[in-house]
Amino acid sequence: MKARKGYVYEEKSGCWYARFTYTDNGGKRHNVKRRVQSKSHGNEVLKQLIREFDIGGVEQIEASRIDFNHLCDFYEKHYLMDAKYVNNRKVAGLRSASGVRGYVKVFREHFGRQRLKDITYEHLRTFRNERLCSSTHQSKQRSLATVNRELAYLRRLFNIAERNGWVGKNPFKKGDALIHSSDEIKRERILTPVEEQALLSHCIGRRRHLRPLIVAAIDTGCRQGELFKLRWSDIDFATGVITIRAFNTKTMRERSVSMTNRLRTELERIVRRETLRKDLVFGIKADVRGAFRRTCKEAGLVGLRFHDLRHTHATRLDELGFSLAKIGGQLGHTVVQTTLRYVNRDSVAVQQVATALDGFNETASSLR
Repeated sequence: MKARKGYVYEEKSGCWYARFTYTDNGGKRHNVKRRVQSKSHGNEVLKQLIREFDIGGVEQIEASRIDFNHLCDFYEKHYLMDAKYVNNRKVAGLRSASGVRGYVKVFREHFGRQRLKDITYEHLRTFRNERLCSSTHQSKQRSLATVNRELAYLRRLFNIAERNGWVGKNPFKKGDALIHSSDEIKRERILTPVEEQALLSHCIGRRRHLRPLIVAAIDTGCRQGELFKLRWSDIDFATGVITIRAFNTKTMRERSVSMTNRLRTELERIVRRETLRKDLVFGIKADVRGAFRRTCKEAGLVGLRFHDLRHTHATRLDELGFSLAKIGGQLGHTVVQTTLRYVNRDSVAVQQVATALDGFNETASSLR
């Protein structure tokens, strides 16, 4: 393909344009036209267009016109779909597709019709700062962890743009790291035995359905989503084993957990003669955050989230002397560093350290 020199001209409307023509391998002529601010600006744009054409051909020219909305359209069509499984393994799509759709909506609102090649590292830094300063729909401070998740998916979009040649280099790579996971505030809230009794005592009436779910979360350490997807076919009352299927886990790895006596009692209480093996154990398909939050409020518990029950389980196993490897296996973790974040100490555990050291010091002093 051979490009002509091109030219800059002014239309009757007073608008300036830069234009050049090239002929493709099939002998067909094409015009490339860009609106510019002035004649001098047009000469600069024309030189840039010809330079891009010489380097990457027509694909490079067309890529320079692609805006962020086009990238989002491409991502939604080819990547943003519900997870698809083959032999219990995810082969396509996203497990959290609905949440990512919300992220993409935020990205569109901020970047929208900006051309991809014009989006710089500074634009990304500005987006990050604005998100950190904005409030959630509940009028609360947006957390760093939430913004980090958004940035991770935004980086993913620009990786796709880079791979397709729509940007020369992902703007995330043109400056200091914008995602700081180490700065996130780690959850340290766990449930004490007294608080647990208070919470369960309020799972009555229209909230009685929460009791077996809460007991299961505390005694197995399973994630909320894993419990929601649990079916009676996964429960073996004969052996006391509960199987967490691979496609229901975050890490796509199947694992087994045992049921405590009180969990067995709760499960036997809700199972019915007409219950089918394919039925959901807890019969919950929607979120329970609202009901759980109201129950906590009635029980006088502050700052407790459902996921903290999983932290509580891990902490109790640690206090019972289980190794991090065994705790991680129970929780379904693949790396020890993740398990460390789940083992939290309450004030009693902190005091126990001093008590133990006092005993050691007294014994050591008596030997002198």
